[in-house]
Amino acid sequence: MVELEQEKQIEIRKLTIPSILKATSYFLVIPIALFGIFTIFWSLFLLILEGPVGLVGLPIFLVGVILYGALYLGIMALVTLIYNLFAGKFGGVVMTIRDRD
Repeated sequence: MVELEQEKQIEIRKLTIPSILKATSYFLVIPIALFGIFTIFWSLFLLILEGPVGLVGLPIFLVGVILYGALYLGIMALVTLIYNLFAGKFGGVVMTIRDRD
């Protein structure tokens, strides 16, 4: 049998903020996990050397995660709004899709 390939182009003119935030939050998992592992080892190391001072690292981890996540998601929401503004005026991203039957 012969496969017929049909190509069509679609233009993305609008993105929704919740879908972008959901997609970009997947990219936050790896840095936050690495930051958490580093913080736990750092806190244990300081706990052994300095005593209770080592526990200071755990709240720093929580504050860091909240600030990093809020900053990253806020910037992505702003980028989405700017994309929607300019895509409506100048055109959006054009993608070529190939259908195989």
